[in-house]
Amino acid sequence: MTGQPAVPAAQVSAVLAWAARLTAAGPAAGAIETAAYLTAKAAVMERIAAEREQGGWTPADTAAARQAAARARETADAAALLAAAGITAMED
Repeated sequence: MTGQPAVPAAQVSAVLAWAARLTAAGPAAGAIETAAYLTAKAAVMERIAAEREQGGWTPADTAAARQAAARARETADAAALLAAAGITAMED
């Protein structure tokens, strides 16, 4: 494999632990922290997609990983905009 090194398992675990903390916090989780989490998640998914592409995965698997990463990035970007605008919930 060339390019970026593999995503360390510890990084994936950290993002999963962060998701668990946000889930446990429920509505008390802040918009800024949620946006930061979604950004970190998108970055991990983008690196995983790049690994698949460079690692000889099938075109279908690579495309699925790229699509999932793109959706994660769109969600992260939208959450960051909402947080920057001070919108903390869809009802705001």
